[in-house]
Amino acid sequence: MKINRIQAKEKDLVELVNENLSDPKDDEVQVKTEFSLVSPGTERAFITELPNTFGDYPRMLGYSASGLVTKVGNGVTKFKVNDRVAGVINHQSAANIIEKKLVHIPEGVTLEQAAFVYLGVITLQGIRKARIELGESCLVIGQGLIGQLTAQLARANGAYPVICTHKVKSKLKLAKKNGIDVTIDANSPDWLQNVLAVTNGRGANIVMESTGFPAPVNDAFAGAAQYGRVVLLASTRGITTEVNFYRDVHRKGLYVIGAHVICNPVHESHPGHWTVCDDAAAFLNMIKIGKVKVDNLVSECRNYKEYKEIYSPVINWEKDYITSLINW
Repeated sequence: MKINRIQAKEKDLVELVNENLSDPKDDEVQVKTEFSLVSPGTERAFITELPNTFGDYPRMLGYSASGLVTKVGNGVTKFKVNDRVAGVINHQSAANIIEKKLVHIPEGVTLEQAAFVYLGVITLQGIRKARIELGESCLVIGQGLIGQLTAQLARANGAYPVICTHKVKSKLKLAKKNGIDVTIDANSPDWLQNVLAVTNGRGANIVMESTGFPAPVNDAFAGAAQYGRVVLLASTRGITTEVNFYRDVHRKGLYVIGAHVICNPVHESHPGHWTVCDDAAAFLNMIKIGKVKVDNLVSECRNYKEYKEIYSPVINWEKDYITSLINW
């Protein structure tokens, strides 16, 4: 069958291609995509060839989507035709996906909401590695898509207060609307003093760095309390930055935690480290019970044929933009 797919043809150029899709292999599920979600930071990095991106052009784009099962391989046992599923799917109208990279969408969660699934997994694995204890303060640096989800999941996990910093006021306003306790303008020269003021002068027990830029890593160290945990959640792109490890890490006794989703266990979950599918199911259930809100994180929903318009705010890094849903 013929399918449509969005890819980066070369640096700064996105294109729509038409290609054949074979029948699924024994361990694969064929999914007709309904919605896929743009991951602005990662996709912009690969489109514009920022540092710490790898591979040749053309480059596949997207990795989080929802849809309906149309065919299953002979060895598939968990899914059947017409099941609503979500998982690791590129921006394409249909795909053959390994069974273990998909989960069922629970009742009460829409296909649009379920398209957030892998962004939720990325965020949730960082939250788990932080080992948040009830009542610990948490500072989330950056309120893009990952930061918005991180703040909500930290709150759901018992952190208090959850403090968010960002340079764009509309994103701070959105965080507040979604139940975050304290928002701080990162443009203010007093941002660190404001963090200290709401943490009894100590700094945050946990700091989640979610901007994807190198320089705010120093802000993360500065905002952390003595013996705090600093989780490097966003994939850092761009130029490098200088860190005074002795002053900012050693003397404060900080724990610095790398949190990339590729480190999730493959076969079995254990405390602090869950498989992608287990995290995906947990994240969708958080949406179902109202602990995580995603509807107001969608800046726009467009048909895939409008791919140029979809990627304009991504490539141009428009300040108020959060994410786009692509309707297939």
